[in-house]
Amino acid sequence: MALKEVSNVLRKTTLVDLVVVIGISIISIAIRGLSATYPLSINGFDSWYLFYNAVLIAQAHGNWYAVPPDVHSWFPSGYFIELGDTIGLPFISALLALPFYSSFGANAVYTVVLFLDMALAGLGVASAYLAVDGLTKSRVGAVIAGLVIAVSPALTYKNLVGGLPKTSWGGVFVLFSIYLLNLAIERKKPWYGAVAAVPLFLAEISWGGYTYIDISLLAAAFLAILLNRNDEVTVKSFTLMGVITAFLTSFAPNNIGFLSGAAHGLSLLLVSLLLFVDLYLRKILPKESSLTRSLILTSFLVLIFVLAIGGLSALRATPIPSRYYAIVDPFYQFTVPIDRTVAEYIPQPLTSMLTDFGVAIFLSVIGMYYFLREGNLSGLWLLVLGVASIYGTSEQPYLFNYTVYMVAPLAGAGIYFVVSRLKQARVRVAPILLLAVVGISLVADAGSAIMASNTPNAIITSASPYPVPNYAWVTTLNWLRTQTSPHAFVLSWWDYGYWIEVVGNKTVIDENNTLNNTQIKLMAEIFLNNETYAAQILERDFHVYPYGNPNYTIPTYIVAYDAVTIYRGQEAFLGYPTNLGGQFLGYTSSLGDIGKAMGAMTVIAGYPVNEYVNITLLNQTETQIASEFSSNPTLAQELVSLVGNSFPFAWTHRAYQSLIANMFIEGLQSQGYPVIAPFSTQISTSGVSLGTPLPQVRMEYFQPVQISMDPLYGNGEYQVYIMVVVYQFVQPGYVAPN
Repeated sequence: MALKEVSNVLRKTTLVDLVVVIGISIISIAIRGLSATYPLSINGFDSWYLFYNAVLIAQAHGNWYAVPPDVHSWFPSGYFIELGDTIGLPFISALLALPFYSSFGANAVYTVVLFLDMALAGLGVASAYLAVDGLTKSRVGAVIAGLVIAVSPALTYKNLVGGLPKTSWGGVFVLFSIYLLNLAIERKKPWYGAVAAVPLFLAEISWGGYTYIDISLLAAAFLAILLNRNDEVTVKSFTLMGVITAFLTSFAPNNIGFLSGAAHGLSLLLVSLLLFVDLYLRKILPKESSLTRSLILTSFLVLIFVLAIGGLSALRATPIPSRYYAIVDPFYQFTVPIDRTVAEYIPQPLTSMLTDFGVAIFLSVIGMYYFLREGNLSGLWLLVLGVASIYGTSEQPYLFNYTVYMVAPLAGAGIYFVVSRLKQARVRVAPILLLAVVGISLVADAGSAIMASNTPNAIITSASPYPVPNYAWVTTLNWLRTQTSPHAFVLSWWDYGYWIEVVGNKTVIDENNTLNNTQIKLMAEIFLNNETYAAQILERDFHVYPYGNPNYTIPTYIVAYDAVTIYRGQEAFLGYPTNLGGQFLGYTSSLGDIGKAMGAMTVIAGYPVNEYVNITLLNQTETQIASEFSSNPTLAQELVSLVGNSFPFAWTHRAYQSLIANMFIEGLQSQGYPVIAPFSTQISTSGVSLGTPLPQVRMEYFQPVQISMDPLYGNGEYQVYIMVVVYQFVQPGYVAPN
């Protein structure tokens, strides 16, 4: 009896929970903070724009209306404007920095942003722990959920220090909302629903996934009705949460305002209406008519859906954006060229899901079953969010650092359900074995997370494939910011748009959130065609003219990046050795703009890739090497693999004429390096001939004005550099001004 009393006391003691949460949070913070051992910066690409918004809000003394819409224009007319819906994270950052802004300026915002990612690592653990503890009353399940968050590899790739991961913040705020909504229903205190509205409001304005959140609430409410678990407390609690959330978001700038779309304000009110209608029908219909009630409500929802789709169609508005429709119908993705080229939009195999989420992905299925049995609206909401996020991430993995916040509490609930069942069956060893297996899996996840976190930020590695600090991009961006006209126009592939826009303080053709696919396609065509064609596009489609032209008004630059290899300090090779670290054999590969040009850009431009990559040359070279080294099959296979990985440089005549190729060739030649022609190397049993130099390239419309080369890796025989080149658009016969 005494042990039971002690157990009851501990169950009610928040001190124990606090100590556990703090302990797990320290683990989470320690793992995420490993990137702080490298030079710090804002991490990634989109995060630079969020940081920029935070600085603007701080400059305006916390006025979030001071942030202008993100313009994704057809330069220079600017007719397409995206009204951003992720203002929440910059707003929070700016508010926290305000007390220090007068003294430290933008550095105060920068410091807050870095520490916010540390806070996120701890808050993520707390939110998962509270959600599971509240829904299951199981400390074991809550601990497992917190540990999954703490050691998850999925929370390292984008959540390094300075990452401002808006999707992860959205997941954390949603879990706090689930916890508070459950408290309101469980304790029969609907006013807790009003408190739950605050984190839900923060989730919607921080992440921007309000359509997904609202529709998941509708699905959860419908499930609660079908399971006959709706009651007056549930309705009142949700209604307070929904109405206050809609009211609060009415103050948000841009497109997330009150009743701004069927998927936001109206959908929240629709969920409340649905729950109230169910209560009303329950009163007026006989108790045995639950099927009739379900049919009536289903018909009501179908009617609303048809009217909404019909209304949007009449207004010529797309009810489902192509990115999300591709999740529902993966085959549709192949009809959208840009979706087929972005790794974050490409369906991933089960092995990748296991790498990201570990054993928690299996335990989450059991957790879903548990919440379906319980029928609590909060648990059903978590169930719907989990199913949707897991499926969505399997199709388009860009949300993996949100999905883990749904998988972790579901896994915790799954552990609780299995352990409790085994205890009821008086099976003593099985729960221990299960927890041991889960523990071993979490240790493995921690190892992966540590490796992924022990990485410098993207702008410091210059987006190279190797986690080695490199400052080629930083040098280039500083040059653009300080040495070019304030109204200069910069073209690059869209990956680096926010870097150039925010750090370089320049207008760009496209950036990381550009929705104008035609403009991205034109950028691909500029890179893939010769300089004359590129000049025609600039004048015809963007109305910019070269320096020296009578119509010249705007200095125009084009930027490209890749790796280059300098052999023996003399000959230059484009790309980096595929056997980096080993003996240099003359074959190289690319993960920079050349690699993107021979893949993603050709797809987006609609050009057949075989017009740029000579597949016949590639096959012939592999066959020749395999035959030459047939007496040593192991070596032959290694050499064939080396050549196969060099496919971005198996160029056709059209590739040699492209602007992207000539930019790097001329950039190296202008520094005195002879550039060896790709695939001119000869490998035989008697030795290696490293190929022949390319003819001199001197473009007429584009002249190099800045070249940044920062060493990445060297072994004494060769040195690999990250190279960022900047060319200015000039009239033939004119010299670009200094």
